Amino acid sequence: MNRKICKLLTIFLAISLLYIPGCGFGPQPEILNVAIPYSDNIPDIDTNYYINYLEEKTGIDIVVSFVKIESCDEYLKVLFDSRAEIDVVLFGGSFVPGDGVLEGYVSSGDIYLPDGEFKYVSEGWDAPAGAGTVLWINKEWLVNLGMEIPETTGEFEAVLEAFKTGDPNGNGIRDEIPLAGSADEYDLNPMEFLMGSFAVNDPYHSRMTADGKGIWADPAYRDGLEYCNGLYEKGLMDKGIFDCSHAQLSEMVNSPLPIVGAFTSSSICDVIYRGNPEVMDRYVYVPPLAGPNGISYAMIPENKTKIGAIILSRSERKEAAQLLLDTMMSEEASLIARFGEPGVDWDYSDGKDISIYMTPSTVTVKNYIRDAVQNKNLNGVGPMAVPEKYIYGVTWNGPDSDAEYVDARAQMAYIGCFAEPDGELPARNAELSEYLDRHMIAFVSGEEDILSDSIWTEYVSGAEEILH
Repeated sequence: MNRKICKLLTIFLAISLLYIPGCGFGPQPEILNVAIPYSDNIPDIDTNYYINYLEEKTGIDIVVSFVKIESCDEYLKVLFDSRAEIDVVLFGGSFVPGDGVLEGYVSSGDIYLPDGEFKYVSEGWDAPAGAGTVLWINKEWLVNLGMEIPETTGEFEAVLEAFKTGDPNGNGIRDEIPLAGSADEYDLNPMEFLMGSFAVNDPYHSRMTADGKGIWADPAYRDGLEYCNGLYEKGLMDKGIFDCSHAQLSEMVNSPLPIVGAFTSSSICDVIYRGNPEVMDRYVYVPPLAGPNGISYAMIPENKTKIGAIILSRSERKEAAQLLLDTMMSEEASLIARFGEPGVDWDYSDGKDISIYMTPSTVTVKNYIRDAVQNKNLNGVGPMAVPEKYIYGVTWNGPDSDAEYVDARAQMAYIGCFAEPDGELPARNAELSEYLDRHMIAFVSGEEDILSDSIWTEYVSGAEEILH
Protein backbone atom coordinates (compact mmCIF):
# COMPACT_ATOMS: atom_id res chain seq x y z
CA MET A 1 0.00 0.00 0.00
CA ASN A 2 2.81 2.38 0.90
CA ARG A 3 4.57 1.59 -2.36
CA LYS A 4 1.38 2.34 -4.31
CA ILE A 5 0.94 5.65 -2.50
CA CYS A 6 4.56 6.60 -3.21
CA LYS A 7 4.08 5.81 -6.88
CA LEU A 8 0.95 7.96 -7.03
CA LEU A 9 2.77 10.80 -5.30
CA THR A 10 5.61 10.54 -7.80
CA ILE A 11 3.19 10.73 -10.73
CA PHE A 12 1.36 13.66 -9.12
CA LEU A 13 4.64 15.52 -8.57
CA ALA A 14 5.73 14.95 -12.17
CA ILE A 15 2.42 16.27 -13.50
CA SER A 16 2.63 19.31 -11.22
CA LEU A 17 6.08 20.17 -12.53
CA LEU A 18 4.61 20.53 -16.01
CA TYR A 19 2.80 23.67 -14.89
CA ILE A 20 5.52 25.33 -12.84
CA PRO A 21 6.88 28.33 -14.83
CA GLY A 22 10.52 28.05 -15.80
CA CYS A 23 10.77 24.30 -15.27
CA GLY A 24 11.00 23.68 -19.00
CA PHE A 25 8.00 21.40 -19.10
CA GLY A 26 4.52 21.90 -20.54
CA PRO A 27 3.27 24.64 -22.84
CA GLN A 28 5.76 27.50 -23.13
CA PRO A 29 5.18 30.99 -24.60
CA GLU A 30 5.65 31.01 -28.35
CA ILE A 31 8.84 32.78 -29.34
CA LEU A 32 8.67 35.42 -32.05
CA ASN A 33 11.84 36.91 -33.53
CA VAL A 34 11.27 40.58 -34.29
CA ALA A 35 13.77 42.86 -36.05
CA ILE A 36 13.73 46.48 -34.85
CA PRO A 37 15.97 49.34 -36.07
CA TYR A 38 18.54 50.18 -33.41
CA SER A 39 18.01 53.43 -31.51
CA ASP A 40 20.00 55.12 -28.75
CA ASN A 41 16.62 56.29 -27.46
CA ILE A 42 15.73 52.78 -26.26
CA PRO A 43 18.04 52.03 -23.30
CA ASP A 44 16.79 48.56 -22.28
CA ILE A 45 14.49 46.57 -24.55
CA ASP A 46 14.07 43.80 -21.96
CA THR A 47 12.34 46.17 -19.54
CA ASN A 48 10.66 48.34 -22.17
CA TYR A 49 7.12 49.09 -21.01
CA TYR A 50 5.56 48.63 -24.44
CA ILE A 51 7.33 45.34 -25.18
CA ASN A 52 6.33 43.95 -21.78
CA TYR A 53 2.75 45.11 -22.37
CA LEU A 54 2.62 43.33 -25.73
CA GLU A 55 4.05 40.13 -24.25
CA GLU A 56 1.47 40.16 -21.47
CA LYS A 57 -1.39 40.84 -23.88
CA THR A 58 -0.42 38.17 -26.42
CA GLY A 59 1.39 35.56 -24.36
CA ILE A 60 4.21 35.73 -26.90
CA ASP A 61 7.88 35.86 -25.96
CA ILE A 62 9.21 38.70 -28.14
CA VAL A 63 12.87 38.23 -28.95
CA VAL A 64 14.22 41.50 -30.36
CA SER A 65 17.04 41.63 -32.89
CA PHE A 66 18.35 45.17 -33.28
CA VAL A 67 19.21 46.18 -36.84
CA LYS A 68 22.46 48.12 -37.02
CA ILE A 69 22.32 48.63 -40.80
CA GLU A 70 21.01 52.18 -41.31
CA SER A 71 19.62 51.60 -44.80
CA CYS A 72 16.33 49.73 -44.65
CA ASP A 73 16.58 48.62 -48.28
CA GLU A 74 20.09 47.28 -47.71
CA TYR A 75 18.99 45.40 -44.61
CA LEU A 76 16.04 43.78 -46.41
CA LYS A 77 18.33 42.60 -49.18
CA VAL A 78 20.74 41.05 -46.66
CA LEU A 79 17.83 39.53 -44.71
CA PHE A 80 16.16 37.87 -47.67
CA ASP A 81 19.49 36.62 -49.00
CA SER A 82 20.20 34.97 -45.66
CA ARG A 83 18.58 32.29 -43.52
CA ALA A 84 18.23 34.50 -40.46
CA GLU A 85 15.39 33.38 -38.21
CA ILE A 86 13.40 36.60 -38.32
CA ASP A 87 9.60 36.44 -38.30
CA VAL A 88 8.68 40.13 -38.30
CA VAL A 89 10.42 43.37 -39.29
CA LEU A 90 9.27 46.69 -37.82
CA PHE A 91 9.74 49.99 -39.67
CA GLY A 92 9.80 53.58 -38.48
CA GLY A 93 11.77 56.82 -38.32
CA SER A 94 14.42 56.86 -41.04
CA PHE A 95 14.30 53.07 -41.27
CA VAL A 96 11.66 52.76 -43.98
CA PRO A 97 11.68 50.93 -47.32
CA GLY A 98 11.96 52.86 -50.56
CA ASP A 99 9.11 53.22 -53.03
CA GLY A 100 8.18 49.88 -54.56
CA VAL A 101 10.74 47.88 -52.57
CA LEU A 102 8.23 45.90 -50.52
CA GLU A 103 6.04 45.21 -53.55
CA GLY A 104 9.06 43.60 -55.19
CA TYR A 105 9.54 41.24 -52.26
CA VAL A 106 5.84 40.40 -52.27
CA SER A 107 6.11 39.44 -55.94
CA SER A 108 9.14 37.27 -55.20
CA GLY A 109 7.25 35.50 -52.43
CA ASP A 110 9.45 36.74 -49.59
CA ILE A 111 6.76 38.76 -47.79
CA TYR A 112 3.53 37.28 -46.47
CA LEU A 113 0.46 39.53 -46.72
CA PRO A 114 -2.48 38.61 -44.48
CA ASP A 115 -5.70 39.20 -46.42
CA GLY A 116 -3.54 40.09 -49.44
CA GLU A 117 -2.70 43.65 -48.34
CA PHE A 118 -0.30 45.74 -46.29
CA LYS A 119 -2.60 46.00 -43.29
CA TYR A 120 0.02 46.81 -40.66
CA VAL A 121 0.49 50.52 -41.25
CA SER A 122 1.64 53.37 -39.03
CA GLU A 123 -0.93 56.10 -38.48
CA GLY A 124 -0.72 58.63 -35.70
CA TRP A 125 2.91 58.89 -34.65
CA ASP A 126 3.56 61.95 -36.76
CA ALA A 127 1.81 65.24 -36.11
CA PRO A 128 -1.46 65.66 -38.03
CA ALA A 129 -0.94 66.17 -41.74
CA GLY A 130 -1.08 69.87 -42.42
CA ALA A 131 1.06 71.95 -44.71
CA GLY A 132 3.58 70.00 -46.72
CA THR A 133 6.28 72.53 -45.89
CA VAL A 134 6.63 75.47 -43.50
CA LEU A 135 9.07 78.40 -43.55
CA TRP A 136 11.00 78.93 -40.30
CA ILE A 137 12.94 82.14 -39.68
CA ASN A 138 15.50 83.21 -37.08
CA LYS A 139 13.56 85.60 -34.85
CA GLU A 140 16.71 86.61 -32.92
CA TRP A 141 18.24 87.91 -36.14
CA LEU A 142 15.06 89.84 -36.92
CA VAL A 143 15.22 91.50 -33.50
CA ASN A 144 18.92 92.26 -33.88
CA LEU A 145 18.27 93.95 -37.23
CA GLY A 146 15.07 95.70 -36.14
CA MET A 147 12.99 93.89 -38.78
CA GLU A 148 9.53 92.29 -38.76
CA ILE A 149 8.42 88.88 -39.94
CA PRO A 150 8.05 89.21 -43.73
CA GLU A 151 4.62 88.92 -45.31
CA THR A 152 5.49 89.15 -49.01
CA THR A 153 8.18 87.77 -51.29
CA GLY A 154 9.58 91.30 -51.63
CA GLU A 155 9.85 91.71 -47.86
CA PHE A 156 11.38 88.25 -47.56
CA GLU A 157 14.10 89.12 -50.07
CA ALA A 158 14.87 92.30 -48.12
CA VAL A 159 15.17 90.30 -44.90
CA LEU A 160 17.52 87.83 -46.56
CA GLU A 161 19.68 90.67 -47.83
CA ALA A 162 19.88 92.07 -44.30
CA PHE A 163 20.79 88.63 -42.97
CA LYS A 164 23.66 88.48 -45.48
CA THR A 165 25.13 91.93 -44.89
CA GLY A 166 24.01 93.01 -41.41
CA ASP A 167 26.06 90.58 -39.27
CA PRO A 168 22.97 89.46 -37.30
CA ASN A 169 24.91 86.82 -35.31
CA GLY A 170 27.29 89.57 -34.16
CA ASN A 171 30.62 87.80 -34.65
CA GLY A 172 32.03 90.37 -37.09
CA ILE A 173 32.35 87.78 -39.85
CA ARG A 174 30.15 87.46 -42.91
CA ASP A 175 29.40 83.77 -42.27
CA GLU A 176 25.61 83.91 -42.28
CA ILE A 177 23.56 81.69 -44.60
CA PRO A 178 20.37 83.68 -45.23
CA LEU A 179 18.31 80.78 -46.63
CA ALA A 180 19.41 77.14 -46.30
CA GLY A 181 17.86 73.95 -47.56
CA SER A 182 18.28 70.48 -48.99
CA ALA A 183 17.03 68.82 -52.13
CA ASP A 184 16.71 65.47 -50.32
CA GLU A 185 13.01 66.05 -49.63
CA TYR A 186 10.57 68.56 -51.08
CA ASP A 187 9.66 69.94 -47.64
CA LEU A 188 13.34 70.75 -47.04
CA ASN A 189 13.62 72.53 -50.39
CA PRO A 190 12.71 76.22 -49.92
CA MET A 191 12.08 76.60 -53.66
CA GLU A 192 9.03 74.36 -53.31
CA PHE A 193 7.69 76.64 -50.58
CA LEU A 194 8.42 79.83 -52.52
CA MET A 195 6.70 78.57 -55.68
CA GLY A 196 3.42 78.71 -53.74
CA SER A 197 3.67 82.51 -53.82
CA PHE A 198 3.42 82.42 -57.61
CA ALA A 199 1.33 79.38 -58.57
CA VAL A 200 -0.43 76.39 -57.05
CA ASN A 201 2.12 73.69 -56.30
CA ASP A 202 1.62 70.01 -55.54
CA PRO A 203 3.64 67.52 -53.50
CA TYR A 204 3.95 64.94 -56.27
CA HIS A 205 6.48 66.95 -58.31
CA SER A 206 4.24 66.52 -61.35
CA ARG A 207 2.91 70.07 -60.91
CA MET A 208 -0.49 69.33 -62.35
CA THR A 209 -3.95 70.63 -61.52
CA ALA A 210 -6.86 68.24 -60.96
CA ASP A 211 -8.17 68.96 -64.47
CA GLY A 212 -4.83 67.90 -66.00
CA LYS A 213 -3.39 71.36 -66.66
CA GLY A 214 0.38 71.59 -66.35
CA ILE A 215 1.34 74.18 -63.74
CA TRP A 216 4.89 73.80 -65.02
CA ALA A 217 3.91 75.65 -68.23
CA ASP A 218 2.19 78.56 -66.47
CA PRO A 219 3.87 82.01 -66.83
CA ALA A 220 3.36 82.48 -63.09
CA TYR A 221 5.39 79.33 -62.43
CA ARG A 222 8.14 80.78 -64.60
CA ASP A 223 8.00 83.98 -62.52
CA GLY A 224 8.53 81.87 -59.42
CA LEU A 225 11.59 80.21 -60.91
CA GLU A 226 12.94 83.63 -61.86
CA TYR A 227 12.44 84.86 -58.27
CA CYS A 228 14.30 81.82 -56.87
CA ASN A 229 17.07 82.29 -59.42
CA GLY A 230 17.43 85.88 -58.24
CA LEU A 231 17.89 84.76 -54.62
CA TYR A 232 20.43 82.18 -55.72
CA GLU A 233 22.46 84.56 -57.88
CA LYS A 234 22.60 87.15 -55.08
CA GLY A 235 23.85 84.56 -52.60
CA LEU A 236 20.70 84.83 -50.51
CA MET A 237 19.94 81.15 -51.01
CA ASP A 238 22.71 78.73 -50.05
CA LYS A 239 24.74 77.88 -53.15
CA GLY A 240 25.16 74.32 -51.88
CA ILE A 241 21.44 73.69 -51.58
CA PHE A 242 21.30 71.16 -54.43
CA ASP A 243 24.04 68.98 -52.93
CA CYS A 244 23.25 69.50 -49.25
CA SER A 245 21.93 66.39 -47.49
CA HIS A 246 19.26 66.35 -44.82
CA ALA A 247 21.91 65.58 -42.19
CA GLN A 248 24.15 68.43 -43.35
CA LEU A 249 21.24 70.87 -43.20
CA SER A 250 20.50 69.78 -39.64
CA GLU A 251 24.14 70.26 -38.66
CA MET A 252 24.11 73.82 -40.03
CA VAL A 253 20.89 74.81 -38.28
CA ASN A 254 21.88 73.17 -34.96
CA SER A 255 25.28 74.85 -34.90
CA PRO A 256 26.01 76.47 -31.49
CA LEU A 257 26.86 79.66 -33.39
CA PRO A 258 23.76 80.80 -35.31
CA ILE A 259 24.60 80.75 -39.01
CA VAL A 260 21.23 80.02 -40.68
CA GLY A 261 18.58 82.69 -41.13
CA ALA A 262 15.74 80.59 -42.57
CA PHE A 263 14.88 77.09 -43.74
CA THR A 264 11.82 75.03 -44.59
CA SER A 265 10.50 71.72 -43.29
CA SER A 266 7.19 70.03 -42.55
CA SER A 267 7.99 69.71 -38.83
CA ILE A 268 10.50 71.89 -37.06
CA CYS A 269 12.07 68.72 -35.67
CA ASP A 270 12.76 67.40 -39.15
CA VAL A 271 15.74 69.76 -38.96
CA ILE A 272 16.24 70.87 -35.35
CA TYR A 273 17.20 68.21 -32.82
CA ARG A 274 14.59 67.73 -30.09
CA GLY A 275 17.32 67.78 -27.48
CA ASN A 276 18.33 71.27 -28.59
CA PRO A 277 15.65 73.59 -27.14
CA GLU A 278 17.90 76.67 -27.33
CA VAL A 279 18.14 76.33 -31.11
CA MET A 280 14.44 75.53 -31.43
CA ASP A 281 13.61 78.70 -29.55
CA ARG A 282 15.50 80.78 -32.15
CA TYR A 283 13.01 80.08 -34.92
CA VAL A 284 9.39 81.01 -35.54
CA TYR A 285 7.15 80.05 -38.43
CA VAL A 286 6.35 82.45 -41.26
CA PRO A 287 2.87 82.20 -42.83
CA PRO A 288 2.80 81.66 -46.62
CA LEU A 289 4.28 84.70 -48.36
CA ALA A 290 2.17 86.75 -50.74
CA GLY A 291 3.68 86.94 -54.22
CA PRO A 292 3.54 89.84 -56.71
CA ASN A 293 -0.05 88.95 -57.61
CA GLY A 294 -1.17 88.39 -54.03
CA ILE A 295 -1.02 84.58 -54.23
CA SER A 296 0.02 82.76 -51.05
CA TYR A 297 -0.66 79.06 -51.37
CA ALA A 298 0.50 76.50 -48.85
CA MET A 299 1.92 73.24 -50.12
CA ILE A 300 -0.57 70.38 -49.86
CA PRO A 301 1.03 67.47 -47.99
CA GLU A 302 1.78 64.23 -49.75
CA ASN A 303 -0.09 61.53 -47.87
CA LYS A 304 1.89 58.33 -48.23
CA THR A 305 0.82 55.11 -46.57
CA LYS A 306 3.51 54.26 -44.04
CA ILE A 307 4.04 50.54 -43.64
CA GLY A 308 4.75 49.70 -40.01
CA ALA A 309 5.68 46.02 -40.26
CA ILE A 310 5.97 42.97 -42.49
CA ILE A 311 5.78 39.22 -41.87
CA LEU A 312 8.30 37.02 -43.63
CA SER A 313 6.84 34.24 -45.76
CA ARG A 314 9.40 31.77 -44.42
CA SER A 315 8.25 32.34 -40.85
CA GLU A 316 6.76 29.23 -39.22
CA ARG A 317 4.95 31.42 -36.70
CA LYS A 318 2.64 33.43 -38.92
CA GLU A 319 -0.34 33.15 -36.57
CA ALA A 320 1.69 34.47 -33.66
CA ALA A 321 3.06 37.25 -35.89
CA GLN A 322 -0.44 38.31 -36.88
CA LEU A 323 -1.58 38.21 -33.25
CA LEU A 324 1.27 40.50 -32.24
CA LEU A 325 0.75 42.99 -35.07
CA ASP A 326 -3.04 43.00 -34.69
CA THR A 327 -2.53 43.80 -31.00
CA MET A 328 -0.15 46.64 -31.89
CA MET A 329 -2.86 48.08 -34.16
CA SER A 330 -5.43 48.16 -31.33
CA GLU A 331 -6.41 51.50 -29.80
CA GLU A 332 -4.95 50.67 -26.40
CA ALA A 333 -1.59 49.60 -27.79
CA SER A 334 -1.49 52.48 -30.28
CA LEU A 335 -1.92 55.05 -27.51
CA ILE A 336 0.98 53.49 -25.61
CA ALA A 337 3.05 53.46 -28.80
CA ARG A 338 2.28 57.16 -29.29
CA PHE A 339 2.19 58.65 -25.78
CA GLY A 340 3.81 56.13 -23.42
CA GLU A 341 2.58 54.68 -20.14
CA PRO A 342 -1.04 55.63 -19.33
CA GLY A 343 -1.47 57.45 -16.06
CA VAL A 344 2.23 58.31 -15.97
CA ASP A 345 3.16 59.87 -19.31
CA TRP A 346 -0.38 60.77 -20.36
CA ASP A 347 -4.00 60.50 -19.32
CA TYR A 348 -7.42 60.89 -20.87
CA SER A 349 -8.71 64.46 -20.76
CA ASP A 350 -12.10 65.56 -19.50
CA GLY A 351 -12.59 67.56 -22.70
CA LYS A 352 -12.80 70.91 -20.93
CA ASP A 353 -9.47 72.15 -22.21
CA ILE A 354 -8.59 73.13 -25.77
CA SER A 355 -5.96 71.09 -27.55
CA ILE A 356 -2.93 72.56 -29.28
CA TYR A 357 -4.92 72.12 -32.51
CA MET A 358 -7.79 74.26 -31.13
CA THR A 359 -10.14 71.28 -30.73
CA PRO A 360 -11.63 69.80 -27.52
CA SER A 361 -8.84 68.00 -25.70
CA THR A 362 -8.89 64.21 -25.43
CA VAL A 363 -5.38 63.51 -24.15
CA THR A 364 -3.32 65.41 -21.59
CA VAL A 365 0.41 64.81 -21.97
CA LYS A 366 2.19 64.70 -18.62
CA ASN A 367 5.63 63.65 -19.75
CA TYR A 368 6.72 64.36 -23.31
CA ILE A 369 8.74 61.34 -24.44
CA ARG A 370 8.54 61.68 -28.21
CA ASP A 371 11.96 61.19 -29.85
CA ALA A 372 13.63 61.21 -26.45
CA VAL A 373 15.68 58.68 -24.49
CA GLN A 374 13.03 56.66 -22.68
CA ASN A 375 11.91 53.09 -22.08
CA LYS A 376 8.16 53.44 -22.53
CA ASN A 377 7.69 52.68 -26.25
CA LEU A 378 9.64 52.23 -29.48
CA ASN A 379 9.79 55.89 -30.52
CA GLY A 380 7.45 55.58 -33.46
CA VAL A 381 8.69 52.24 -34.75
CA GLY A 382 6.12 49.63 -35.70
CA PRO A 383 2.46 49.63 -36.72
CA MET A 384 -0.12 51.73 -34.89
CA ALA A 385 -3.51 53.22 -35.54
CA VAL A 386 -4.11 56.18 -33.22
CA PRO A 387 -7.71 57.41 -33.63
CA GLU A 388 -7.99 60.89 -35.09
CA LYS A 389 -9.70 62.28 -32.00
CA TYR A 390 -6.52 61.62 -30.01
CA ILE A 391 -4.17 62.87 -32.73
CA TYR A 392 -5.91 66.26 -32.80
CA GLY A 393 -6.87 66.28 -29.12
CA VAL A 394 -3.43 66.60 -27.52
CA THR A 395 -3.22 69.11 -24.69
CA TRP A 396 0.31 69.99 -23.68
CA ASN A 397 1.05 72.01 -20.57
CA GLY A 398 4.78 72.15 -21.12
CA PRO A 399 6.97 74.91 -22.57
CA ASP A 400 5.90 76.80 -25.68
CA SER A 401 9.13 75.66 -27.34
CA ASP A 402 7.88 72.07 -27.33
CA ALA A 403 8.07 70.67 -30.86
CA GLU A 404 4.50 69.50 -31.25
CA TYR A 405 3.18 72.79 -29.86
CA VAL A 406 5.35 74.76 -32.29
CA ASP A 407 4.29 72.59 -35.24
CA ALA A 408 0.62 72.87 -34.30
CA ARG A 409 0.74 76.66 -34.25
CA ALA A 410 2.44 76.70 -37.65
CA GLN A 411 -0.04 74.30 -39.20
CA MET A 412 -2.96 76.39 -37.91
CA ALA A 413 -1.53 79.41 -39.74
CA TYR A 414 -1.26 77.47 -43.00
CA ILE A 415 -4.65 75.76 -43.10
CA GLY A 416 -6.42 78.70 -44.72
CA CYS A 417 -3.90 78.86 -47.55
CA PHE A 418 -4.55 75.52 -49.22
CA ALA A 419 -5.79 75.66 -52.79
CA GLU A 420 -8.84 73.45 -52.95
CA PRO A 421 -8.29 71.03 -55.85
CA ASP A 422 -11.25 70.69 -58.18
CA GLY A 423 -11.15 66.93 -57.99
CA GLU A 424 -8.39 64.47 -57.18
CA LEU A 425 -4.85 65.42 -58.12
CA PRO A 426 -3.22 63.17 -60.74
CA ALA A 427 -0.94 60.44 -59.44
CA ARG A 428 2.78 60.99 -59.59
CA ASN A 429 4.28 60.60 -63.05
CA ALA A 430 7.83 59.51 -62.21
CA GLU A 431 9.34 60.47 -65.56
CA LEU A 432 7.67 63.88 -65.60
CA SER A 433 8.60 64.52 -61.96
CA GLU A 434 12.25 63.77 -62.60
CA TYR A 435 12.22 66.02 -65.70
CA LEU A 436 10.61 68.95 -63.89
CA ASP A 437 12.86 68.64 -60.84
CA ARG A 438 15.94 68.56 -63.02
CA HIS A 439 14.89 71.69 -64.91
CA MET A 440 13.93 73.50 -61.71
CA ILE A 441 17.50 73.04 -60.50
CA ALA A 442 18.88 74.12 -63.88
CA PHE A 443 16.75 77.29 -64.03
CA VAL A 444 17.35 78.33 -60.42
CA SER A 445 21.09 77.63 -60.50
CA GLY A 446 21.46 79.52 -63.80
CA GLU A 447 22.58 76.48 -65.75
CA GLU A 448 19.65 77.28 -68.05
CA ASP A 449 18.54 80.86 -68.65
CA ILE A 450 15.05 81.32 -67.21
CA LEU A 451 14.68 84.55 -69.23
CA SER A 452 15.31 82.85 -72.58
CA ASP A 453 12.02 82.31 -74.42
CA SER A 454 13.52 79.67 -76.69
CA ILE A 455 14.87 77.64 -73.78
CA TRP A 456 11.54 77.95 -71.96
CA THR A 457 9.63 76.79 -75.04
CA GLU A 458 11.95 73.81 -75.43
CA TYR A 459 11.46 72.94 -71.74
CA VAL A 460 7.64 73.08 -72.04
CA SER A 461 7.72 70.96 -75.20
CA GLY A 462 9.82 68.34 -73.41
CA ALA A 463 7.28 68.04 -70.61
CA GLU A 464 4.40 67.75 -73.09
CA GLU A 465 6.20 64.97 -74.96
CA ILE A 466 6.48 62.96 -71.74
CA LEU A 467 2.73 63.22 -71.19
CA HIS A 468 1.90 62.24 -74.75
